[in-house]
Amino acid sequence: MKKVIVVMLALFLAIPAITYAGSVTSRYDVTIGGYVKFDVGYSTQTQGQDYRVPNRASTSAQQQINDEFGNVSWADGETRLNILVKGPDAWGAKTGAFIEGDFRGVAGSSANYGTFTLRHAFMDFNWVNTKLLIGHTWQAWGLIPSFNMLAFSENHFMKGATRTPQVRLTQKLAKNFRFQFALSAPYQELVGNSGANFSAASMPVGLTQNSIMDRTRALVPDTSLEFVYSSDACGKIGPWNLQFGLGGMIGQEKVTYQDWGTPVGTTSYSSTNITKWGSSFWGYIPIIPEKKGNKAGALGFTGNAFTGQGLGDMLPAYPGTGIGSGAYNQNNVALGIGNGAALAAAGNGSIQPVYPLTYGGWMQLNYYFTDSVSANFLYGFQQNKLSDAYSNIQANAGNLVTLQNYVANVFYDVNPAVRLGIEYTYITTGYAQVNTSVVPGVAGDSKGSIQAVRIGAYYFF
Repeated sequence: MKKVIVVMLALFLAIPAITYAGSVTSRYDVTIGGYVKFDVGYSTQTQGQDYRVPNRASTSAQQQINDEFGNVSWADGETRLNILVKGPDAWGAKTGAFIEGDFRGVAGSSANYGTFTLRHAFMDFNWVNTKLLIGHTWQAWGLIPSFNMLAFSENHFMKGATRTPQVRLTQKLAKNFRFQFALSAPYQELVGNSGANFSAASMPVGLTQNSIMDRTRALVPDTSLEFVYSSDACGKIGPWNLQFGLGGMIGQEKVTYQDWGTPVGTTSYSSTNITKWGSSFWGYIPIIPEKKGNKAGALGFTGNAFTGQGLGDMLPAYPGTGIGSGAYNQNNVALGIGNGAALAAAGNGSIQPVYPLTYGGWMQLNYYFTDSVSANFLYGFQQNKLSDAYSNIQANAGNLVTLQNYVANVFYDVNPAVRLGIEYTYITTGYAQVNTSVVPGVAGDSKGSIQAVRIGAYYFF
């Protein structure tokens, strides 16, 4: 009897292991990957993990609390988990899918940091010279990674604050040439429903009659096209060979606003179109390629130059005005977009919304001391063209005119799974409003800067 009890007890204790143990199964070939990422750092301003834009600096007359005190941050939210699927052939093409998320929360919001959030979710169909991608991922133009960056925010230029749903066709034209054509959603879709397509309602300064709103929405997708040249003629460093890309995007949004000056108790709306566009030239050059798979002494250069209007989803500091999601009325900046009837009555013309012009770029050197120890040195720059009339409106004073990033880091790959790193970052900003003598109530200097040091560890699986 004792033997029977012992056997039954052993089987009972084994049930959880039998229930939960085992490998993932699927009808197709499925691979689970990703990495665990831990980092801790100190910054000279009080900010969280995503210190993209420094706060205004303090002045002798007006201190800024976030500039006066530094901050230590600990984080694991950049940990990622992905699933790669290889499925059956369709229409003569190899098929697959990719799903990835991290724990940074929706769009990096501190309110839900640690929440698992979608990064990529797409299917693809691969023929010999053609590839079709359908799903949620990075934009199809102007994108090349800045290699081995320790944290999320140091080089955000053209990486995309958000990823968008899209349909993308990649076609090989010759041995070294291909193009990418895509139709994509103009906005990220992680906040749910149609709310993602509208900016907040607002009121231009000094106006109180009726309610004024100016919202942007898109009825057509963004269209992009990029041509890429790549070659092994100069060797490679890791998976990266000589390559250059030239591409651009164009899209159209509809600005909707409530008419100004309508009789009390009545409401009417109008709308007008606004164009957004962008272009980029990027490249990677293996100046000193690796030798027989050993990267010791290898030196690579990466760069990207860009310009455009309405690129808020792709840049870390694109102007967002007090009268909409970055758009303003070029006929009368002070009155804002929501003042169509008032402008017409005053003889100032109709609403003519426009996005501020921006341009900039970044470049990076990547050097390998040994096959497992490397260093990166990056400089990034962004300029937003804002007029004096625009800048001298109090609601616009917080917009950035300039942004510069300086980054240096060193990485040690202990083995294929473990990577250690240390990084120094210096970011400077120039704000639209210069001082409080022009616009009372704007506190602090016209510039800002932040310095940060981070150490981190990855475990890839």
